[in-house]
Amino acid sequence: MSRRFAIFACLVLAVATPLANAWAQSGQRLQLIRDAEIESTIRAFVTPIWRVAGLNPEAVDILIVNDPGLNAFVAAGQRIFLNTGLLMRTERPNQLIGVLAHETGHIAGGHLARQQEELRALSTLQILEMILAGGAIAGSATSGGGVGRGGPTGSSAAPPSIGLFLKYTQTQENAADQAAIGYLERTGQSTKGSVEFLRILLQQERMLLGRRDPYLSTHPLTQDRIAFFEEAALRSPHANAPDPPRFIEQHGRMVAKLFGFIAPEQALQRYSESDRSVPARYARAIALFRRANLGSALLTLDGLLKDAPNDPYFHELRGQALFENGRALEALPSYRRAVQLLPQSGLLKIDLARALVETNRPENDREAVRALDQAGPSESDSFELWRLQAIAQQRLGNAGLTSLARAEMAILRGQRSEAVAHASQAERQLTPNTPAWLRAQDIKAFVESRRPRR
Repeated sequence: MSRRFAIFACLVLAVATPLANAWAQSGQRLQLIRDAEIESTIRAFVTPIWRVAGLNPEAVDILIVNDPGLNAFVAAGQRIFLNTGLLMRTERPNQLIGVLAHETGHIAGGHLARQQEELRALSTLQILEMILAGGAIAGSATSGGGVGRGGPTGSSAAPPSIGLFLKYTQTQENAADQAAIGYLERTGQSTKGSVEFLRILLQQERMLLGRRDPYLSTHPLTQDRIAFFEEAALRSPHANAPDPPRFIEQHGRMVAKLFGFIAPEQALQRYSESDRSVPARYARAIALFRRANLGSALLTLDGLLKDAPNDPYFHELRGQALFENGRALEALPSYRRAVQLLPQSGLLKIDLARALVETNRPENDREAVRALDQAGPSESDSFELWRLQAIAQQRLGNAGLTSLARAEMAILRGQRSEAVAHASQAERQLTPNTPAWLRAQDIKAFVESRRPRR
């Protein structure tokens, strides 16, 4: 994972609204998890759904929120947010696919379209800040770190009503459910997973003793809704369609990985030594590494790699375990092998670049820049990518590219005046009409286009 299983705390973004200021002062953080394997797994599950819904899979973003609540929502165009709590609670792929089909229904149906038009141009970090600041994940979080707790909910300076950001009407909910059933039918999948997961949510609601889970607040749950999916299952020729074995394996690894990183003690109890399955061994390797037992973690990982020497994610985890224990040089072969096995993954290239930069050697800084340049097309909105670019380019004496990377960082933070300052400096330092020089001009033009009209 990025910084592996890098949890990216949402930075304080200067959007210049009271909502942003209130959030910044509260000390709250909304955390995103980036992980190449988990994101690839979710995309494998939902891509057939997106295609029958008429969506371009390349245009839809999957974002994972590190929060225990059973929550999923769509925000700002084609961005689906999934809580780790929801992912870890699913028992089989079809349950998660049902949730994803429902959220796809909201996207394809254009729900909250007016808000999305204005919010689409914002960075993911800015959107997350607005959600947290406005309490738009309705209700309080089921436990832990207050993701659902909000501050002020209105301001004349704010973008469209954040208080309504994730609230769907009953008509929209019914439409999303109906669309989800259609997508599942057209892809030959069962609606029984949706029934199973709705029952899990219903059980969760009863356990909360009057407190509502965020998902239940944004997606009203009634017995009628469960009955709706049950009736669809009775009519469907695909009601008993099994989960594909490949999906079962991917789902098992995803859940194991999340438990290993987020709840290592629980993972070691859930996945016992006697369980020799790949997900169980994977979870234990991660949990041991997280508990600072590097030797046992590497021993378990080496066993996995002996059985599957071409698994890029096992190599990635080995690199992360070494890197996070201060052994960046030793981590490089594992990261390089992961990138070699999965060259299309921009996230793995960022991981490799991080380890390369950590060694503080000129030849490794040059390799890091090459890796980051290759990651750029798919990860251009990654703050970490531009942070590493700024470090490596500065060490290599490339002043113009350093300024440009800092301008990109400022744009992602929402710091528009700072972005213009760095872009202007880059423009002076770079050769005119080169791609980097033109990008500096683009940043300045973008900021100017976002200024309020008088």
